[in-house]
Amino acid sequence: MLFCFFVLLSTPLAAWEILNEVVAVVGNEPITYIDLQNEMKNFKARKFTKKEDQRNLESQVLDLLIGRQIVELVAQEESITVSPERVEQMLQKEMEIRQVSSKEELRKLIEKETGLSFEDYKKELARQIKTQQVIQLRVTVPNPTSNQIEEWYRLNKNKLGKKYIFRMVAMPFRRDNELQVSKLMSQAHSEVRKKKNSFAQVAAKYSQHPSKNRGGLMGPYRLDEIARMDTVLAAAVNNTPVGQLSQVFVGNGYYYFIQVEATKDISLDEIYEQVRSLLYSQNEQLAFLDWVQKERKRVAVTIYLKQYQEP
Repeated sequence: MLFCFFVLLSTPLAAWEILNEVVAVVGNEPITYIDLQNEMKNFKARKFTKKEDQRNLESQVLDLLIGRQIVELVAQEESITVSPERVEQMLQKEMEIRQVSSKEELRKLIEKETGLSFEDYKKELARQIKTQQVIQLRVTVPNPTSNQIEEWYRLNKNKLGKKYIFRMVAMPFRRDNELQVSKLMSQAHSEVRKKKNSFAQVAAKYSQHPSKNRGGLMGPYRLDEIARMDTVLAAAVNNTPVGQLSQVFVGNGYYYFIQVEATKDISLDEIYEQVRSLLYSQNEQLAFLDWVQKERKRVAVTIYLKQYQEP
């Protein structure tokens, strides 16, 4: 009986020792097998995570945990903390950017887009804030040069899209006058089709948008700028060939029809700061990874994971 009791007792303890095995030590802080398995689960749950690294997943995730622990150690050295209030401020900004009115709506969007629970997302947000503060204090990030910005533009110019010059007739509607507005728009559309080059005159006659004073002329605008006016209008502009007339369609509180007159390239001057910011972010990521590798030597990282593969 005593032998049976010993077997029953020792088996779960042995299993626990395996689960709680230390797979790495960063400074004096251990990373356990449980830590690794939990983060691997989160890693797999994330949507749009790039998995281009050819090493096994455990090695990649262990490197992630080591990097986080190094940031924690340096944050302690620099007395960096991230309060719950700071995280809430970031969430409020995100609600404004996404134009959502409630935390619950934001939660649903985050969980759908990332695959993470909202609580895990908030923890990751706090880590990002802390990491950014560490980068500002400890990491030297090179600014992109003008030549690098110009080279990026040259290589990506064809992917940037176009700016559109178009004319439109727009009429707002309400539930009680929608039928009347629909008929007037059909009449205006018919007049444009019957008489070539009459769009400006028809817009001045029928449109109830400030552009009527310019014969309905709009632009040049990028698609994202048009989308901020009305996403349906942006889709119509994007899908209407130059010189062609669209059908009458309903957007955000308006009936529309449009005619695209011309397109033009987006110049480097218009997006110079955006490109500079993009390249700076790329430089920052590379500089941070290089810094982590150097810190691994300074804080003494020891790896015990048998199947670990060096980067």
